[in-house]
Amino acid sequence: MSNESVAVAQVGLFIFLPCIVVVNQRSTRMYCQMRKNTVARMADAPSSDTFPPFFIRKRLLTDFIEVHECLFQNAFISAITLAGGLDNFAYSKRAMLVVLQYRPDCNENPSVAFSVLGCTWLDDSNISALDKHLETTLRTGREGYCGTLRVHFRMEDHVVGESYPEAHVLGPIGFLYRKHLETFDHSKWLDRVQRFVKDGLVMRAQGETTLNMLLGTLKMRKGKWVWVQLSKTELVAHGYPPDFSGLLF
Repeated sequence: MSNESVAVAQVGLFIFLPCIVVVNQRSTRMYCQMRKNTVARMADAPSSDTFPPFFIRKRLLTDFIEVHECLFQNAFISAITLAGGLDNFAYSKRAMLVVLQYRPDCNENPSVAFSVLGCTWLDDSNISALDKHLETTLRTGREGYCGTLRVHFRMEDHVVGESYPEAHVLGPIGFLYRKHLETFDHSKWLDRVQRFVKDGLVMRAQGETTLNMLLGTLKMRKGKWVWVQLSKTELVAHGYPPDFSGLLF
């Protein structure tokens, strides 16, 4: 090839490449805009009369996890106990997947917004930098710390990840707590979670210095969902003694 031909080829190359870059940039912008439009449609329009917009279900999922925090914390202790115990569980390699399904009849009550279809262990070694920082902080600053359980709550089209630090209860109350763990039937933990969620039962700690739990439900008060403790009659109706106040797992 002559020098003149090489020069022409090089000129053509420098003319052509910017065109590719422009086209690619334009395609990227078009794709991003299409993606934004798709997300907007998901957020603004229900897919059916009984399936609300995505942003409502996303909010309900976050509220659902928060409302049932005590229930999930206790249930996961049972799951870990069955999978090797607090001291021996492979926190850095395993995570829990909780599969949820939206309930169209929930009336946007977060305590009954989803059904728990099932839970399963996942092989998951993908620990984020935040998880590693949390792990280091807790190991050096929390006496009795064992590890942090990572949990993925999945509904139809969204997943929320949560972390549950696990630690031994220390002091005089810790002895009673460990005895309770040793004698408790942990095998029914998923059944209990499903029943509590189905019935809209919400656990609340009786106080910061006790491990006892109170049972209640969410009631609409002045436009807000608030926790209301079950009466003795309601406790009996749900199969509990009228003076119930105890540990649940």
